[in-house]
Amino acid sequence: MKLFYTLLVVFIGCFLAIQGSINTQLTTYLKHPIQGALVNFVVGATTLLALNFIFKTQIPDWAHLKTAPWYLFVGGLMGALFVSSVIFFIPKIGVTTVLAASIAGQLIAASLIDHFGFFGLSAHPVSISRILGILLMLVGIFLIQRH
Repeated sequence: MKLFYTLLVVFIGCFLAIQGSINTQLTTYLKHPIQGALVNFVVGATTLLALNFIFKTQIPDWAHLKTAPWYLFVGGLMGALFVSSVIFFIPKIGVTTVLAASIAGQLIAASLIDHFGFFGLSAHPVSISRILGILLMLVGIFLIQRH
């Protein structure tokens, strides 16, 4: 089952390259990357509202949500910055370089989160093989940029 989930995530990961490319093209009609990101999030928010309706989820308990630590609300900000950055950088350095670099950043942050168990997650110590994998990814970025 783990292999199936991993392959499914690889497939879903393809959406990021498609999304960035589509949003970049959308920006040519809107004239600014931030407008492209805004349209992306409006469509995404509309989709999430529809999914909440379809799956009959409960309305969030806002009183309880107010007790959550402030940093748990930064995810939307990070998502907006990521989508905006992808739209901005794809025309400058290409889809492959943008996504490879962003994946390298994700792997570095993920390894730190895993190692230290940040955000209340279980700790998974960083191994030499994990470090080597990230270093190989960084070498890959260098090779990708050499055309």
